[in-house]
Amino acid sequence: MILIFYITAVLFFSCSKQEIKSDNTNRTVNRTDSSITNKFTLSDNQKKVLEGAKKCLEVKFSYDMEMAYYVLKYKDGVLTGTKVFPNGDLDPSLGVCTDVTVRALRWGGVCDLQEEIYNDIKSNWSDYPMNRWGAKKPDQNIDHRRVPNQMVWFEKKWQVITDDKYQPGDVVAWDMNGDGWGDHIGIVSDMYGPDETLMLIHNFPSPGYVAEEDVLGKWSIIGHYRIR
Repeated sequence: MILIFYITAVLFFSCSKQEIKSDNTNRTVNRTDSSITNKFTLSDNQKKVLEGAKKCLEVKFSYDMEMAYYVLKYKDGVLTGTKVFPNGDLDPSLGVCTDVTVRALRWGGVCDLQEEIYNDIKSNWSDYPMNRWGAKKPDQNIDHRRVPNQMVWFEKKWQVITDDKYQPGDVVAWDMNGDGWGDHIGIVSDMYGPDETLMLIHNFPSPGYVAEEDVLGKWSIIGHYRIR
């Protein structure tokens, strides 16, 4: 039974392995003086999200190609040797797409998604697609690291944006394989790409680490959220 649970957790983890099929070749852009933050009137909370995302970009943690299930034993970058909740993390040098949003909101001083999503699932189980991965109860190690769960939480707690007018600090989710489920997520940057659109801060199998890329409109967007 433990083996079956482990396999299920991996198969229905955060960023889908379908992502690997998408081509980001040559779409990573070096940061220049093209910041446009001053062209937006950002709230303090938007600035915090953006600040946290930039810290993820600085750390540049690698993409976990195994997309494994982890007992979260790190706190503030330090291995504690025991499970941590709230503010639990995996090795800070490693992560997937969902760890950008988790760490950005923590490092920006916004909130702890591990605690927020776990508590909301406990109180509102039916709001979340827990049957998709055969979950029987909330799990502090994995629930906040799943794209569909993050999307539910953002829809409940943040403003849902229905147009294509993006702002720095917005969270965007994509359906990479056309199955109707979110399987990639990232945060809008304050930098322009070559085609004069805002770039994206995300963690993706290619290039294999947190990067700032001109890929915002490359895939099918199914979620767009802005902090209130």
